[in-house]
Amino acid sequence: MKKLFLFLPLVLLAEVDPFNAGLNSEIPYGLTPQEKAILQNKKDIKNLKNEISDIKSRLNKLTLKLVKYDEIISNLNERLSAFDTILSEMDATKKELKLLKEEYNATIEKNKSFEERLKKLETKVETIQNNMENIKQTIKEMTKIQNENFQYLKNAIDVLVKEIKHPTKQALTPATAMKKAKKYFFSGKLDKAKELFLFTLSKKYLPATSSYYLGEIEYKKGNYDKALAYYKKSVELYPKKTSFTERLLYHTAISFEKVGNNDAAKLTLKKLINDYPNSKYAKLAKKELEKLK
Repeated sequence: MKKLFLFLPLVLLAEVDPFNAGLNSEIPYGLTPQEKAILQNKKDIKNLKNEISDIKSRLNKLTLKLVKYDEIISNLNERLSAFDTILSEMDATKKELKLLKEEYNATIEKNKSFEERLKKLETKVETIQNNMENIKQTIKEMTKIQNENFQYLKNAIDVLVKEIKHPTKQALTPATAMKKAKKYFFSGKLDKAKELFLFTLSKKYLPATSSYYLGEIEYKKGNYDKALAYYKKSVELYPKKTSFTERLLYHTAISFEKVGNNDAAKLTLKKLINDYPNSKYAKLAKKELEKLK
């Protein structure tokens, strides 16, 4: 062991050159205070250089990161701008959609109104068609009645002609025939009254009145279709107000009701009420109209 310790100082001394000692030596020694300070400054400068180099390296890395961040921010700004545009377009689309919904709802309401009007028109057309059928049937009945009346009138005239030919009997004038006809009518002798009213009608003597009484005769007999034909003829011959207009309208309405034409009956009753509100037949018409509702 003593040999080993003696050997070490020799080795250490062999590696140290006493003539190269100082600041330029790899392992400076024997330095003065000034040299030590210089040496320390060199070390500090070297450390600073290393730190500066490290800082520059870090700054370069940060600069690269900042550039990337700028690119990312730029992309984000572009995306935000695009997103704002999308939001704006979305709002505009929502408004347009709202308007379309409102237009659609308005169209549906119009369609509903149109469908209702169409249904009303279809109902009206159907009613008109039914009325047309009733009118056709009435015309047929009137034609039949006119033919029957013509034959009846012919027979009545033949009878009257025979009466006129007898010298013992006074010739029958239309005025006399009308007077006798009314007397027969109010006494209940309807057939005799009918013959004379047909005669006065053929002579065109008070034709509206003759037609009215012929309608009344058929009404009393329950021949409501024939009564309607005579009532219609009476009004056509003299459309102005007469002493029997109110009664004629009321019996016309009842006749329409009896033949199953309630629509025509209602219209006639309403006309009677509107045109002659203070008439006793207007009161009867109101009660009859209530039954038909």
